[in-house]
Amino acid sequence: MTCREYREDLVEWGRGAEPSRVLVVHLAGCPDCARFLEEQQALSAVLARVMAEEIPSADRFAAPVMAEFDRRARSAKVRVLGWLAAGAVAAAASLALFVTPPKPAPPSPPDTAQFLPMPYTVPLAPEERATVVRMDIPVSALIAAGFQLPATDPAVTVQADVLVSQDGRARAIRPISILNTN
Repeated sequence: MTCREYREDLVEWGRGAEPSRVLVVHLAGCPDCARFLEEQQALSAVLARVMAEEIPSADRFAAPVMAEFDRRARSAKVRVLGWLAAGAVAAAASLALFVTPPKPAPPSPPDTAQFLPMPYTVPLAPEERATVVRMDIPVSALIAAGFQLPATDPAVTVQADVLVSQDGRARAIRPISILNTN
């Protein structure tokens, strides 16, 4: 027999079973199997100690687990705010494309104006919820983003309705007007 064929018997011996005479004879001449048996006996001793230990109460773990939940929730809020900020920047960038027509057109009333889809975004699914957020976006932010706008006064803002999906991404924009705050 080879050492591999003795492994199962060595595991059983390590757990407390009686060894066969053939196994004892093999173990006397095989240092690898003797080492394997010692490892199995050590493992059994550790398992016995672990089983003898008292299981800690749930109260001991409740406070650290809840603290970790709170930490993750705060982290998620920061991510949502980051997505909203990114959506506002994307809305401002897309709005800049629509604010520079060849001839200025009078703004449409909010009730009849259509939302313009944001470039490079997936359209909303029919079952997906969305929120309309009215924003005043500074022209200076649009210019800083690299858009050419007819209004050069940094105090001017563009008022727009931004369609924000349930994942916090801006999906469409409806320009309302350009406001001069001076």
